[in-house]
Amino acid sequence: MKTLLLNKISPKGLIILRHHFLLFFVALLIMQISNKVTAQQDQNKTISVDDESVKSVIKYSARDSIFKDVKTKQVHLYGQANVSMDGIQMNAGYICIDLEKNELQARYSYDKDSNKVDFPVFSEGNEIVQCFSLKYNTKTKKGFLQELSLKQEELYFRMDEAKKHQDDELHLLRGKLSTCDLIEPHYHFQLSRGVIVPDERIVTGPLNLHINGIPTPLGLPFALIPTKQKEHVKGLLIPEFVPLSAYGFGVQNLGYYMPINDFIQTTVYANLYNRGSWGLRNEFNYAKRYGFTGNLSLGFQQFRSGFPFNNNQNKFSFIWSHRQDVKASPFWNFSSNVNLISDNNSKNSLDPINPEYFSNSFNSDVNINRLFPGKPFSMGLKWSLRQNSLAKNIALISPILNANLTRVFPFKKITPFPKNELTKAIKRIGLTYNFEGQNRSSFADTLLSQGNFQKIGQQFLNGIWQSMSIQTSVGLFANTIKINPVLNYGNKINFQQTRKSYDFTSNSITSDTIQQAGMAHEMNMNVTATTIIYSYFEFAGKSKPKLRHLMTPSFGYRFVPKLNPLISDTIGVNSAVVNYSPYERSIYTVGNSVGASFLTFGFNNTLELKMKSEKDTITGFKKIRLIDQFSLTGNYDFLKDSMKLSMISLNLRISPKDWINFVSNASFSPYSWDSTGKNLSSFAWKNEQGIGRLLSGNFTTTLLLAPKKSRKIMDEKVESGTKEWNSAFTYFSLHPEQAIYFDIPWKVSFSHIYSLQANQAISSFNNKTFNQVQTLSCSGDVSFTKTWNLSGNININLMDQSITNAFFTLNRNLHCWALSFYWVPIGGNKSFLLSIRNISNLFKDAKFDFRKPPVFL
Repeated sequence: MKTLLLNKISPKGLIILRHHFLLFFVALLIMQISNKVTAQQDQNKTISVDDESVKSVIKYSARDSIFKDVKTKQVHLYGQANVSMDGIQMNAGYICIDLEKNELQARYSYDKDSNKVDFPVFSEGNEIVQCFSLKYNTKTKKGFLQELSLKQEELYFRMDEAKKHQDDELHLLRGKLSTCDLIEPHYHFQLSRGVIVPDERIVTGPLNLHINGIPTPLGLPFALIPTKQKEHVKGLLIPEFVPLSAYGFGVQNLGYYMPINDFIQTTVYANLYNRGSWGLRNEFNYAKRYGFTGNLSLGFQQFRSGFPFNNNQNKFSFIWSHRQDVKASPFWNFSSNVNLISDNNSKNSLDPINPEYFSNSFNSDVNINRLFPGKPFSMGLKWSLRQNSLAKNIALISPILNANLTRVFPFKKITPFPKNELTKAIKRIGLTYNFEGQNRSSFADTLLSQGNFQKIGQQFLNGIWQSMSIQTSVGLFANTIKINPVLNYGNKINFQQTRKSYDFTSNSITSDTIQQAGMAHEMNMNVTATTIIYSYFEFAGKSKPKLRHLMTPSFGYRFVPKLNPLISDTIGVNSAVVNYSPYERSIYTVGNSVGASFLTFGFNNTLELKMKSEKDTITGFKKIRLIDQFSLTGNYDFLKDSMKLSMISLNLRISPKDWINFVSNASFSPYSWDSTGKNLSSFAWKNEQGIGRLLSGNFTTTLLLAPKKSRKIMDEKVESGTKEWNSAFTYFSLHPEQAIYFDIPWKVSFSHIYSLQANQAISSFNNKTFNQVQTLSCSGDVSFTKTWNLSGNININLMDQSITNAFFTLNRNLHCWALSFYWVPIGGNKSFLLSIRNISNLFKDAKFDFRKPPVFL
């Protein structure tokens, strides 16, 4: 049958059949070779042993070579060896897998220069240990390590020997404990033995402090360091010792920390002095995720002067800061920033270095705001308290209510009118409205200390103020000239008025505040026209410089009608006529008592130079700003009887480079003056006194000297610092020259202020034409090494040739420690502070502060 079949197949069919058989055998050969290669590769990666004692797969690899000893049941890995099994990872220069003993052995290797490299690294879970050699039993989960390095939280252990037990406890023998991450730490505690219980605690035997390898007499008999934070952890806070102050020897900020729950924690601080003065402060910190954060501080201080006066003075303080998260509510917002002290005096404090010594005002605000999404309307309620220690008064606003309507365009959607400039102006008519009502009292601070709240209540003034503004804009000559008309209207209601009368007994004018409501209207109209004029001046030369002058002239007209005339009465001395406003002592003073119709004018100029530059490969030109701003403003009042032209205001700002800045402003009078310096009503040119004189001037020059690379670093620091919500970064972003950076070798900032004022009362006591004030402020720092930095600030009165204030700071970066020396050699706050502290959070209370109090104490 086979023969018959072959006889029927054509020669061409035999060729095709032979090709199919050939392809079939080639495919079988490839599959066989592939299976052998795959089997060989799997043999290099895994070990499979027919033994019930081995229940896991060991994966291993090596860079150089792998040697398998079948007789001893060992696998030797050379060069960047790696072994992983059951959550255990091991890397080393050499690893031996002993299947007979169920052990893993690892040690370092040598490079071509005979240096030790590829030290064993053993990791299990989150725990990573580096050592010189180790043995680990995969069955009992025990291990023995030599010369190990281990990090737990902020602690670094470097021990001679260690044993790992089945319960993952690590028993240590002879070594070092430190928060310094260097191989040879700047300081460490020498340990005899210790035990690490994962996620629980660290227990050690006797510790001896070594500094730079030198033993000290300081130490501890044992140490117990918890590594797992419990839900509620209470603890004592180590105080600062004050060896010398006006209140004697004492301790500062002896505290006790007590968390209440996951959202609230509180700390109690105590200040105690041996002469009887003491103080208590309780701070609450609270936070809710996506809700709010806040801090509340309640304080009490009692000052005792001691013998022979034995005077006692009490002081209360209340500080509250609350911030609501933007994600908490899209409609409501509540915030507070309260800083209240009972005696309105910042000079007295139990803290020898009083940070608020130079603070003369204390502000407190509580705000509630209501937004209406999708509507141009918002409301707000505010309580405010202003304390001023210089004026010895307190201003209380309780409360103030605001309602605001942002600009709306009522005619924006009109369509029947033709499209022209008038129609566009009508569509651009915008309307705004503001409402304010407040209740305010201003009183002497002694009333608060005496608790005379009835007298404080009698000082309250209240009223309502409403304002509305209507404005639009019109473009003429293809928007070359822009005209902006504005109409402002205000309505003020005061519930208290002032009445003046003549007192015959004292021959003087008396003023009384009466409880009587009164309404007054205010209104003014403004029209301004502005345009921009460009001028170009080309110069000859290789670089073909071109000077561009940009001038922005502005002209306007302002009209103020006389709506609230003053009261005229013969109540002055010798029946003199006195003019006064019945609202001059009210909560809202009233304008429009005198009509005004004047023309305003202003000219703003900038000057820029443009020239060819080979360094600029994009535009091929370099721009140099010669004058950033030079402006001239003034007005002419048509309703005045004399001196209709106002004083001319001049402003100049020049910043030719990023390291120098010059700002100047001045007031120029076009009128003549007499021998005493008083202005006359006639123009100066009529009295042959030129075009006028300078009444006042202020010239400020700021110079920042630093290497170009350092200025670039400062710009980068400011840019990166603004990403963090931090008050210090906010301040230094505005004043980058005052920030201290160890990677900047040096920087110096000079600020020179020169101001003069025309003397308009020349006499024999003061015959100077101008009164002058000239000050120089110098601040800077120098990093004379990578770890030492000296900074300071000096304020000099150049007129008296005296130093008004100065301070210096010396900082030493000790890697794991920080040393600071702060010195104020001049002024009422003369003091110094020497501080050495550990920078780790674990030992942040391990510090030494030696301070001298200010001289006023």
